Amino acid sequence: MELKDAAELSDLDTRLRWAFFGGENDALRKQFFQNQTLAHYTTAENALNILKGEIWLRNTRVMNDVAEVQYGASIIQRSLQPGSQTDVEPALRRIGKMLDSVHAGIADEVFADFRQKIWNFVNRTHVTCLSVHRPEKEQNGRLSMWRAYTGNYAGVALVLNPEPFTQLVDDPSFFSVPVSYDTEVELQLKLEGVASAMESSMQFIGAQPRALVAWYFSSLLRRIATASKHHGFREEEEWRVMHTRFVDPSDGLSYDIGTIRGIPQIVTKLSLRRDGPFASQGLTVANLLRQVIIGPTNYPYVVAEAMQAAMQAAGVEDAGSKIHISEIPLRMEPS
Repeated sequence: MELKDAAELSDLDTRLRWAFFGGENDALRKQFFQNQTLAHYTTAENALNILKGEIWLRNTRVMNDVAEVQYGASIIQRSLQPGSQTDVEPALRRIGKMLDSVHAGIADEVFADFRQKIWNFVNRTHVTCLSVHRPEKEQNGRLSMWRAYTGNYAGVALVLNPEPFTQLVDDPSFFSVPVSYDTEVELQLKLEGVASAMESSMQFIGAQPRALVAWYFSSLLRRIATASKHHGFREEEEWRVMHTRFVDPSDGLSYDIGTIRGIPQIVTKLSLRRDGPFASQGLTVANLLRQVIIGPTNYPYVVAEAMQAAMQAAGVEDAGSKIHISEIPLRMEPS
């Protein structure tokens, strides 16, 4: 099929997303963020670095969840093994069989490609973690997030404008995606729903180029593998900005070696500068930042003053009014 214009491409993309991802599209993302947004919980030290125009995507292997990407990747790996009997395997095979009926052999091609990339998915996926934020209910931040992501350091929550995250115009270097907290049984039901929805779209899917269909099926497997976490972390309501080294292009990104809390590691750097490569997509400090919440600390006003100065330097208008000091009375040990 030859795509004639952007409108046709958009319509094609929407229909394929309905088939493979259960209807996720720009409109549904905008609706999701009507009364809520996203927040990035981090240390005050790291927040200052972000306000200077750069955010680091870190390897998932050093995150709080020790299983992190391994959880979803393990489910897919076990389900693709010959003779496997996981909860997910029948639904995956059903989807693969339907796709084979319109593009012969495509399922095995996608499965083989996934196996080839799985080591990079598990070991070289870099993310920045965001959390759903409800301004009316969480004006002081979320206690569990302060405890999990700031420890005994002064913590900050950067509350963000969600608009750039509602756009599904995928950048070739990175993308944003909500994290799933499904158990294997819940994932099985979700994939069975995808398979059932596909049945009514097979004529349309069969008319699409083989490579495009393979990309969508691969993306479905990748999302399960790299954007799934154990259901015990469900309260985080995480969205992540994600990039996998040696799988995704690195256009506009850069790599460096940093030491974070004593652990040397390769980090992916994403520019938020006003003249940066993604400024036209709204990824600048001035456009992203809605509010800064100063978390529980023994020095809230010292931290707030530094944040305000950094915000002003980044071009954030009326910076002082966008700072709120959390009233959660969490005891902090003397530093």
